[in-house]
Amino acid sequence: MKFLKTMINLMLIIIFLISAVNFAMAQEEKVYELTANIIGPGPLGVKKAENIKLAVDELNQILKPMGVKIKVDVSFSTLKWGPFKDKFYMDFKSGKSPDIFTLRNIVELAKGGFIASLDDHVKTFWDSNYYDFYSNLWESAKWNNKIWGIPHDIAPTGVWYRKDVLRKLGYTDGEILNMLPPDGITTLNKLAELAKKAVHAGLVEYGILHRPSKGSGFYGVLLAFGAEAYNIKTGNLVLNESAMLKMYKWHAKMVKEGVIPPESPPWKTIHSTFAEGKTFCTLASHVGTPAEWKEKYGLTDHALENDLGFLPFPPAVEGIKPVSTHDFPLYFVSSQCKYPEIAALVIMFATSPEACAIHSAYSMRPPYRASSLHYPTVENIEYIQRIALSVKSVRPVPTHPDFWPYMARAFDALKGVEAGIITPAEAVSDLQSFATTVEDMEIIK
Repeated sequence: MKFLKTMINLMLIIIFLISAVNFAMAQEEKVYELTANIIGPGPLGVKKAENIKLAVDELNQILKPMGVKIKVDVSFSTLKWGPFKDKFYMDFKSGKSPDIFTLRNIVELAKGGFIASLDDHVKTFWDSNYYDFYSNLWESAKWNNKIWGIPHDIAPTGVWYRKDVLRKLGYTDGEILNMLPPDGITTLNKLAELAKKAVHAGLVEYGILHRPSKGSGFYGVLLAFGAEAYNIKTGNLVLNESAMLKMYKWHAKMVKEGVIPPESPPWKTIHSTFAEGKTFCTLASHVGTPAEWKEKYGLTDHALENDLGFLPFPPAVEGIKPVSTHDFPLYFVSSQCKYPEIAALVIMFATSPEACAIHSAYSMRPPYRASSLHYPTVENIEYIQRIALSVKSVRPVPTHPDFWPYMARAFDALKGVEAGIITPAEAVSDLQSFATTVEDMEIIK
């Protein structure tokens, strides 16, 4: 029934579009040409681009009897976020921005007039199409009470740990499951306790490794300490001084006890040492990272199934629930697009349950649509079925334009604390200074 409603809505919109350009179906074929530039980042995101192509093929099968055809020139980029964003702005300035593209900085794009609102499109197709997207994804797609982009990926961050190391410490699989359940109902201190035992027993080189730079996983660690950085009701950033102090003190203690190194190693070391069993636990990765470990660092399917465990960030203080985070990329339609309604339809088909399942199976990330779990593409992949529930613990990173500068300042302070250059109290003092540069930042003592 929902599929039928989708088709009826689609046909009505297509009829409207055709009439809007005074096109008679009996005349020469009408071709709508669009461009799309999709970022991974990295090769594992390629299905985000290929799904655009599949969407066009499906749409054209429907449109062919009407004498209408859509062409989309799709480019896939493996650039990092920064260079990709810079290229988009340069293309936009020259009037040649792609009609469809992926990025993360929704507030900057919406406030600057770079993207078209998709609010009406989503409302039109909500009951027939978008109803089964996980609800917590839409927070990242909204600004100023409007929807500006369509989610097309989710990779909950959290804790990866080595079960095989715990077995060498004498724990049974039952005991491991009880200590570190997949729902994250444990504590960060329990994780640290086990990491310390592994280091002191000489079983690993590193007890716990975290990101070498700011990122959504770093925000997840803050949330584990109750250090909320954003008030969704007021739209203001938040500095919780006492919670941040606890976070910095905990990291300083971990360095002193040899659990965390005084300087975080580069990404290659973080990934390779964990995949090889030389690091007990990493706070730097997400549920999709095993795809990279398998491709680049030799992780086997057997090891993934038997030797690795994943859970959301467990609470570091009382009263906090386990939490995952994700910095959602979105499909956007450029405000320079001549056919925004058609671009939105392409995106809708590119995020269909089938397209979502294709991306999930390839990237080893959970589907962003609940119905996709039942598609043949992923229903027999045990790993995806196992980690699918992690989606429900995800908190999107705030869309405030000063959020990432805030996280950069907080992470730089963390590096100083771990290196012994500044104290935890001095780190909080530095954030107090930063708060004076941000309008309406809320302070919690």
